[in-house]
Amino acid sequence: MNDNSAASGGNTSASTRRAPRLTGLPLLIAALCVVLVVQGVFVLSYVGALHEPKPHKVPLGVVGSPRLPIALGRRFSLKLTSYPSVAAARDAIDKRKIDGAFVSGPTGATLIVAPAAGAAMASALGTAFAAGGAAVGERITLVQVHTLPSRDASGNVSFLVVMALIIGGYLASTIGLAFGGPATRRRRLASLALVSVIGALFTDIFAGPVIGAIPTSKFFVLWGLFVLVMTAVAFATAALQTVLGPAGTLVVVIVFVIFGAPASGGTVPSPFLPAFWRTFGPYLPAGAGTTAVRNTIYFGGNDIARSLVILAAYLVAGALVVTVIRRRQSVSDEVAEAEASAAAAVVV
Repeated sequence: MNDNSAASGGNTSASTRRAPRLTGLPLLIAALCVVLVVQGVFVLSYVGALHEPKPHKVPLGVVGSPRLPIALGRRFSLKLTSYPSVAAARDAIDKRKIDGAFVSGPTGATLIVAPAAGAAMASALGTAFAAGGAAVGERITLVQVHTLPSRDASGNVSFLVVMALIIGGYLASTIGLAFGGPATRRRRLASLALVSVIGALFTDIFAGPVIGAIPTSKFFVLWGLFVLVMTAVAFATAALQTVLGPAGTLVVVIVFVIFGAPASGGTVPSPFLPAFWRTFGPYLPAGAGTTAVRNTIYFGGNDIARSLVILAAYLVAGALVVTVIRRRQSVSDEVAEAEASAAAAVVV
């Protein structure tokens, strides 16, 4: 009798400690407040990052006299690096160390730009140096390397396919969590990996052979890269959802999409973004993925090591969090079940 009363009292005490769930009008108000917060964050991120692009230490090589670039740098922020020859400067552009080069000589000056590194940046450099040369009576010849094809005239395709992969990754994890029911950690990670492989293949086929926006000659290389991007996002989303529950999805949307997209350098080159966005942008999936895809398509895969490491870190960290948290939950459930069985035995 006493044991039953104690057990009943313990259950009552446990139930009273549970946080009450919102229902009805309070739940509606809370949900609408979340919507308003997300909307405000969206405006802050997109408008704050993209409303007034300004150059910030655009990396530019210099061959010969740096007089004009130094003078121009007072109005157009440049980070100048001297090179001994035009070949050395063009090699630096190929390896993504600089975004352009100014070459001065006895017969005139030449500005080398790479539209594939950012069409808006190439255009801005050309306009700034043309105006600067006109001011001092010097004609500047514009030379383009790593030009953009007609199928990607704006240079945004790399960014667009990466955003498709990011959305697919977090939706796969979210839908799997909502409709998949309780799944073991291995089944969840395996299913997300399989969906990522198929989703990356569809993206490669649609953007490549179907639409013709990316080169089919790099189909398999891009497929592997797409798999890495989508899997990294799917695993990272699963980890956040494991730790935070449904709120993890909201964190992914805000960080990976609302802040990650404008900070990626996909539509506005990173040197033209405000300090906040250009600082953390390369370390988010959108920035790392866009850099890796763009440099793979147009720069022979140069300067993608850091981006690959960042994406791999999201993938590994996500898998570890899901595995460890699930394992701890399983152990906790087993302990709770054992305690319940022991209590039942005492009562009997």
